[in-house]
Amino acid sequence: MSPIRASGVRAALRISRRNALRSKWRSALILAMIGLPVALAVFALTALFPPAGSDRQHFPIGQADAVVTGAHEWAGLTQDAWGNGVPSQRVPSQRDGARRPFTQREVTALLAPGSRVIPVARGTFRYLTPQGYDTGEIRQVDLRDPMSRGTFRLTEGRLPAAPGEAVISAERLNRDDAPAVALGATLLVGDERRPVRVVGVALFAMAGIEPTLATFPGSLPADAFGPVDPELMSRAWLVDSPRPVTWADVRRFNAQGLVVVSRAVIDGLPADESYARVSDLVRTVPWIAIMLLEVVLLAGPAFAVGRLRRSREFALVAVQGGSPAHLRTIALADGLLFGVAASALGAALGVVAARLATPLLEWRAGRLFGPFQVPWVAVATVAVLGVVAGLLAALAPAVAAGRTDPVAVLSGRRERGRERAGRPLPGIVLVVAGTAATIASAGHDIAWTATSALVTQLGLVALTPAIIAAVARLAARLPLPLRFAARDAVRNRGRTAPAVAAVMTAVVALMAVGVAGDSEVARRSVFDYAQAPAGALRVSGPDLTPELWDRVRSAVREELPARVPLIEARMLTTGSGDPLYAFVPDDASGTSRVEWSDATGSGGLLVGGEDLLRYVLRREDPGAVTALREGRLVVLNPDVIRQGQARIELTRAAGRGDLPALALPAAGVRATGQGWARAVISPEVAAKNGYGTVTAMLVVDPADYRTPRATADRIAAKVERITGMATVRLETPEVPDDTLFLVVLGIAAAVLVLGMTSVATMLAAVEARPDLETMSAVGAAPRVKRAVVAGQALVIALLGSVTGVLAGLAPGVAAARRPVSYPTVFLRADGVTTIVPADAPAIAIPWALIGLLVVGLPLLAALGGAAFTRSRLPLPRRRAT
Repeated sequence: MSPIRASGVRAALRISRRNALRSKWRSALILAMIGLPVALAVFALTALFPPAGSDRQHFPIGQADAVVTGAHEWAGLTQDAWGNGVPSQRVPSQRDGARRPFTQREVTALLAPGSRVIPVARGTFRYLTPQGYDTGEIRQVDLRDPMSRGTFRLTEGRLPAAPGEAVISAERLNRDDAPAVALGATLLVGDERRPVRVVGVALFAMAGIEPTLATFPGSLPADAFGPVDPELMSRAWLVDSPRPVTWADVRRFNAQGLVVVSRAVIDGLPADESYARVSDLVRTVPWIAIMLLEVVLLAGPAFAVGRLRRSREFALVAVQGGSPAHLRTIALADGLLFGVAASALGAALGVVAARLATPLLEWRAGRLFGPFQVPWVAVATVAVLGVVAGLLAALAPAVAAGRTDPVAVLSGRRERGRERAGRPLPGIVLVVAGTAATIASAGHDIAWTATSALVTQLGLVALTPAIIAAVARLAARLPLPLRFAARDAVRNRGRTAPAVAAVMTAVVALMAVGVAGDSEVARRSVFDYAQAPAGALRVSGPDLTPELWDRVRSAVREELPARVPLIEARMLTTGSGDPLYAFVPDDASGTSRVEWSDATGSGGLLVGGEDLLRYVLRREDPGAVTALREGRLVVLNPDVIRQGQARIELTRAAGRGDLPALALPAAGVRATGQGWARAVISPEVAAKNGYGTVTAMLVVDPADYRTPRATADRIAAKVERITGMATVRLETPEVPDDTLFLVVLGIAAAVLVLGMTSVATMLAAVEARPDLETMSAVGAAPRVKRAVVAGQALVIALLGSVTGVLAGLAPGVAAARRPVSYPTVFLRADGVTTIVPADAPAIAIPWALIGLLVVGLPLLAALGGAAFTRSRLPLPRRRAT
């Protein structure tokens, strides 16, 4: 074997470039096969992984040199560069009342001469919209000031220019569960109901807590934002300094009691590649590897057919003294050329697409992503992997090119290749190891499942030639078209095996997603539990005003028969109408968990009459009715009663301070079946203890009237026209519906499997043209060619689909058993949520998808191959020798 010098490589690349320009359609196909996955991976890495550290700030700095907050009592504190780590003993609690925050003049005096300071504030407020109440974060700062530049982007309207004006976040507008707010709307903020008019819409940078509203300074008083807080940055200042604020300055300010986040200090920190971010990148590796494996398998047949079309060229090089190494270099040059060109174009396309798509992605996410930065190391890595994929795709054709028989090619005879059944032993080892790892990955992170599935895929790819050979041995009794297709497949394994493996890889992914997704649909999520007795109609809206409730109540009454009672459930409020959340104890220990099941937002403490009590208990209970009339609290768990009383903690729904606990005489009554509240009191008891009430829910008890679906739909339509903040729900047994999911998977399967099979069948038909010409010359009917092409498509699609379905079951089941971020819940008899462990999910097999993959698509591929094939061929021409 003669050595290949650099000049030989350059000559091989020139030959490849000339052939690429000569076969433009084939070249474009290969470029797309390699370049599009590279572009997709680069797009994901560039657009979906923002720069590290942008979300570690308590408050966005923008163009300011620093943001500071503090109190005189914090003197001698310590912090890190991001303002974290302030010792709790240096920060007195709110109830201590011992915080004396710095004034703007005091902060300015501590800074370098010539510094400029503007105040900022942040807090959580409950505000009234034309559609009802809502709660959100409000940031008060002058967005027109240059120091605010970079913390937002105005998308509609204008910036606030005077007290009483604000911009609303685009994320708030995109929420379906919030009252609709339009430009020009006036919101009443806080207990004082201060009017704030919305004059613009903006996207805000991700730093600390993103605001719902950004008001102009003076719209809300400073004391409305509560005491100064080092983490919330409830009252702080943006600083424009004539010189950078160094770490020495930060430590000097700490001694005075100021927490400082400095731009100069942050910019001087080393690049922050946190564990979570590195972990996210690592988790993408198996997906990129699976994508590149698909690229190799798809592009391999195209390179193989290109090698066959250039067989005369290879033969001429061989007879003129070219060694097998030279022939392999010329063939590998195709992979290198296409890999470099496609990877470069794909990487550039991915970066440009990410840049162009960033505004749309930001709008969909409802926030700014920060300055656009390209992760060049990751992009270069993906591009290198694309080049490697091109070389691997051309490797098998290059080996075949090195075995070119020049005498057979130049004389017009078919080359006799050595039949190889691949390397079954390494393939078997990889399949066994990958399957075992897949089983072991059940219940763990899905990246482990993807990695083990990739190992199994590599083993199946290695076994594909042996599988094809085994199938061909069983084809002796098949009809001529299928027998020819099976034997042609085993005779040309270099072309057939990558095609079958490509279909198999796609089907494995589809099957795994199908099993995992169908199991997820079958699982009862937190939103699927029964929220009312079967057949009950419930209208909930804890944030509606009394006026809106009157309109909703009238709309519901219009659709119900005259004598059907409409049960009203109310919740406690302060004297000013601020709703209260009740922490009803779970048991005698006095603890109270967060209520997932509480549609009213009351915490499970409802205010109402005897009809509400009967609805909650699901039976008539004279003892409970007597207790309610006597002014006692009726609780559904007698264990929470101590010395005849139950103690309930109360807090404002907006989360701005607790109230004194409510201790009431109590009677314990257990509900029948599930409890739809945790405690019930009468309106008189609430008023006696100084609390108001507001409507939280309207209910039609199925014991009184079972609302038809058509009636519920009409009620929902009417309520929707009144307000978007009310929810109408007719409680009916929920049957998991996976139709849409399976339709989407079916479309993806049809596109992938039929597309890959069509390309492979077309290439196989081109290579089998001499055989078909011979059949035509000896008198074969025109339909024979159609049948042969259909058989080739059927063999490729069927082998890939069956193998892929069997191989995809294990990763699908393992993915279905992965840990989830939410558990399944249902209600106990006392209204407390009971959590079903998330590590015991149901496994659902999508039989419809399996039928489509194993039966439907192979038959459709065969019909397509027959329909789009010319039935007549010209007689073969004899090559001059």
